Amino acid sequence: MPEIRPFKGLRYNPTKVNGSEVIAPPYDIVSAEELNLLQGQSQSEANDRRYNASLLENPKKTPAGYREVLRQIRAWTKAGILIKDRQSSVYIYEQTFRDPVTHNSVPKQLKRRVLLAATQLSKPDEGIIRHHESTMMPHREDRLKLYKSSGHAISPILCSVEDPQRAFLRLLNQDLSEPDFSGVDSSNIVHKLWQITSRSHIKQFQTVLQNMPATVADGHHRTMTALDYLDADDSHDANAASSFALMGLGSDQDESFIILPTHRLLLQDEVPGDAVERLSALFDIERVASIEIAWSQTQQNYAGPVSFVGIGLEESSSTPSVHTLVARDRMAIDETIPSRLNTASRQVDALILTETILKPIFGIDQAALSGAGRVGFTEDIHNAEAAVRTGSAKAAFLVNPATIDQVQSVASTGEVLPQKTTYYYPKLGTGMVFYSLTDKLG
Repeated sequence: MPEIRPFKGLRYNPTKVNGSEVIAPPYDIVSAEELNLLQGQSQSEANDRRYNASLLENPKKTPAGYREVLRQIRAWTKAGILIKDRQSSVYIYEQTFRDPVTHNSVPKQLKRRVLLAATQLSKPDEGIIRHHESTMMPHREDRLKLYKSSGHAISPILCSVEDPQRAFLRLLNQDLSEPDFSGVDSSNIVHKLWQITSRSHIKQFQTVLQNMPATVADGHHRTMTALDYLDADDSHDANAASSFALMGLGSDQDESFIILPTHRLLLQDEVPGDAVERLSALFDIERVASIEIAWSQTQQNYAGPVSFVGIGLEESSSTPSVHTLVARDRMAIDETIPSRLNTASRQVDALILTETILKPIFGIDQAALSGAGRVGFTEDIHNAEAAVRTGSAKAAFLVNPATIDQVQSVASTGEVLPQKTTYYYPKLGTGMVFYSLTDKLG
């Protein structure tokens, strides 16, 4: 585990704004429609949305570009909307939400806590903070412009910490008083933040975490952007905030660390006329009446055999065709996967989908997944079907999610999985605390 340090966070002033009006989803999942809702009344003097965090992370396009973000931060700070903590602190950040994979009529309520701390950066090949997904260079370049122009990290990176004895989880879940900041977002997720200034309390976290491996769960682009920003810094100051990143550290033993599936949309590549015939060499293929039935059957095969749902593989007069694809033989599947990939990677369904279907049938390899334009992603099966029905996608494949154990096993070997293999739910919100990249850490 890398070194963690307290820092002087920049936060919304709870006496000036309503937390529910300023918290936003991170930049990479917020839709244009949601941005309009978050920012649509941003100029209204009667609405705190004019201070919404999305205005800093997803600012409206102007000739000034991201330079406007720093001006916004300074103006909000001058007006007392944002306050800079005087004491170096770490922060406990809690999200309460409904279990999205519960099939009962009454979903289970879950609570996840992470520790927000300045976490020392290291390159992926050093194996200190391990990565499990590849990144897309255009996104990194865009985020780097924001870093350089604003001088701040606007949203945190989520990491899972291997916590076999649950010591970190117990420390996170200790009883706390009333939060220093809170709000409810548009998805009815409750966000709470506690500032921790006690040196002994901070030392407890540092001691517990010092020998625990950490894996980036969500925020690979932000992690690589932070490294890109650090590489451009010639000062090499070990105490510079830019040598660290704003990370939310959570225990892998927390049941609320949930990974949702990320389904693949083929945006450009037409389905070959013999696709079903070619796929039948590896899979038992059955046409199914509905997307719900197909996905339910595939979910039941979560632990094996390897199963997918294909949408739009055959011509259909009205709704897109829906097929289940169930692996005939595991050994045959393994033979299609490059020998350079280790055992851990071979267990992840998203990688199997790439190697057995996307690459041989459509010519979509890891590089194509990491680029832009050919493949889209969604967590919603009905969005996937609608994309094919409306023609915005040529076909789609539904895939079961990876497990946290699989992700950490892959990361421990130094390998990375295909782009958008994981969707950790919920995402850490933007607006709980901002991190100045120009500070010095004690």
